Amino acid sequence: MSEYISINLSVAREQLTDLLNKEDEKSKSWVEIKGKRYLKVATLFRVLRDVFGHNLIVDSKVEHDCEHRVVIKSTVRTLNGMYLSSGLAERFKDPKSKNPQLSRAIECCQTASWGRAIKSLLSVGTDVSTADEIDPEAITNNTMEDIV
Repeated sequence: MSEYISINLSVAREQLTDLLNKEDEKSKSWVEIKGKRYLKVATLFRVLRDVFGHNLIVDSKVEHDCEHRVVIKSTVRTLNGMYLSSGLAERFKDPKSKNPQLSRAIECCQTASWGRAIKSLLSVGTDVSTADEIDPEAITNNTMEDIV
């Protein structure tokens, strides 16, 4: 199984690196913020599924949830339970806000934690920060999607 994982990790990394290097993938697969390219979580998930099929499990666990904030941890494992990577995300809540990061904090937090877990496994790009950590206006101005 580990040879299967190693080979497919290389394939996935190559595919993601190719996407990051293609200008015509801007806004579809990645966004540029302050001179750095950030892959969209949907892109990370798509490549993970295209390369590994359903041979890896991405699961999430709410670590903290109160009226003010939520923290979610996501983990990537093999079908037999072998740990591969994880990602943690925190979002603050404000159900009345027009900013989806605040009004839909749980969904956005889960998406961010998935992105961090997958990005940690695939190790592509120059940063593991989410776009909103670099530029708080990034999410509001781009879409509701988290970008890593």
